[in-house]
Amino acid sequence: MLVALQAVDGPRPLSIPNESESLPARVKRCFGALDGLDADAVASFFGVAATVRLPGLPPISGRAAIRRVLVQFSLDVDDLRHAPVQLWTAGDLSVFEADITLTLAHGAVLTFPVTYTIRWVHGLIEDARVNVYLESRMAVAISAFNRLP
Repeated sequence: MLVALQAVDGPRPLSIPNESESLPARVKRCFGALDGLDADAVASFFGVAATVRLPGLPPISGRAAIRRVLVQFSLDVDDLRHAPVQLWTAGDLSVFEADITLTLAHGAVLTFPVTYTIRWVHGLIEDARVNVYLESRMAVAISAFNRLP
């Protein structure tokens, strides 16, 4: 059973899962919405004062700001796919490793590994940290220069 609440920052209802939904199921639903580039659905997984931390950027604070960033992101991305590698959960913490494939609006395709560390409070994300590992892809690109005459 889901409890529907009205989101503070938008007209869409906020669905908070009851305690019978497992954390792995919640993570799967969240990343399904992210792969669907549905900013409203993804934002509904975040608490009102949630924070997202991305490498090299200032923290994104608050559900409304997170939603705005997701909307902007979806304008630049035609397709997003997470290929799960591993999911660990303990208490209200989940760590999700995946390989992401992004198809950008201009047609370029990027694939790279990522790790999400997510802290859940009362069924909503309170803190999400995203670690992107581009070094492995950069090593492949740089190795091409070593083969030049």
